[in-house]
Amino acid sequence: MVPEASKKGFNTPSLVVLAIETSTEVCSIGLSVCGNITVAEKTGNQSHSEHVLPMIDKLLVSKNIGLGEIDVIGFGAGPGSFTGVRLACGVAQGLAFGVNIPVVPVSSLEAMAQHTKMDKVVVCQDARMNQVYAAAFERKGGAWRATIDPYVCDPQDVIIPAGDGWVACGSGFVSYQEIFATSTNFSIPILDHAYIRPRAREIMHITCREFADGNAVCAEDAIPVYVRDKVALTLNEQLSNR
Repeated sequence: MVPEASKKGFNTPSLVVLAIETSTEVCSIGLSVCGNITVAEKTGNQSHSEHVLPMIDKLLVSKNIGLGEIDVIGFGAGPGSFTGVRLACGVAQGLAFGVNIPVVPVSSLEAMAQHTKMDKVVVCQDARMNQVYAAAFERKGGAWRATIDPYVCDPQDVIIPAGDGWVACGSGFVSYQEIFATSTNFSIPILDHAYIRPRAREIMHITCREFADGNAVCAEDAIPVYVRDKVALTLNEQLSNR
């Protein structure tokens, strides 16, 4: 059963929300108190595990908020860095379980779509190993719907949904810009701020919406989004790409 806190809803004046996003090289933590959002960030893939808990603690102390006062925790569920996604999920689960509050797993790609402030977005994030994580999201009535669920593919195989009005964003369009520039299959506009990252502020907004709609889950039911089984190239594969 989802903890009682999830029934308070987004419009509750006293709502306190914690957001965690560590699926890329940016470790992003956010805290919303009565709608006022504060975000703290550090960059560096190798140090997320060292910084995430101290960053959360510092943010809570700065706002004089105790862990037991948080109503819900949202986290970037991926796809993204394997260790980063597991870290965000594990921290969210541990904190939520300790004080019996619900969590909201948020697609890290959906958070990128939220950042654009557009309504029909193809997201393409560099997945390393000459591949990308991709998905397509459409916003209706303020809520996002996955037109194409997250998947991993070669850059030239990114799918554009049918219909007009689609735009694209994400680091994949920067990392593999030559492929997209010459592709006859990719004709939608790529936003100037293509090199965006999923961040706690966007995780926060989506968490609040999902929380209000009753889509929070118990800590033990929160799971990351994995779309790739292989997480590293072999030595021979690395050498062949040089």
